[in-house]
Amino acid sequence: MKRHENSPNVIRSEATETATDSAASDDTLRGLVKDLVTSFQSRSVPDLQEIRERTTIRNIVDYREIDRVLDPGWAAAPEIVQFGNDPLADTLVFSHTNRPYEVVLKPDDVFVPTDDIEVYVLDRNNGTRHQLIHTLPTLDGALEHTVFKFTHKHFDPDAIYQMSMIGPELRKAPPIGDTDLTAIDMDD
Repeated sequence: MKRHENSPNVIRSEATETATDSAASDDTLRGLVKDLVTSFQSRSVPDLQEIRERTTIRNIVDYREIDRVLDPGWAAAPEIVQFGNDPLADTLVFSHTNRPYEVVLKPDDVFVPTDDIEVYVLDRNNGTRHQLIHTLPTLDGALEHTVFKFTHKHFDPDAIYQMSMIGPELRKAPPIGDTDLTAIDMDD
């Protein structure tokens, strides 16, 4: 039985490259690779003298010394953390083996770790983090606050979180009668 070329059972092969096409594509590929190699070789390698060392919170805080003054079970350690879409930040994290939260100190400017410090509480059960208080003006103040208040056995992060939610409104509230709500000390 003779089969016709248009029969559906005929296996057809695609036209193969001719030797000249193959040589041309090899030359194109070689040219591409050569351009890439030249591109990488022409980039200058930075001189180590040009690289600046930046100071971060882990360079200036002796967290082992802080561990000595913390309540038992608490530990302080540097950690790199990302806040939303912001770049990675070098922070100081206070954690406890039996507490469901961590206290995170993050410099407002990661390369100026002694000024404005943001204080966060990380709820490990829910995986949520919220700013605990408004920015503290110094690292020393933030460390003192954290060591003596936020890591204390009587500290309740939920109570502080709830107070931080109403704190800004209290500061703006007008006096009611003889009672000035803005005079309430939120720290104690």
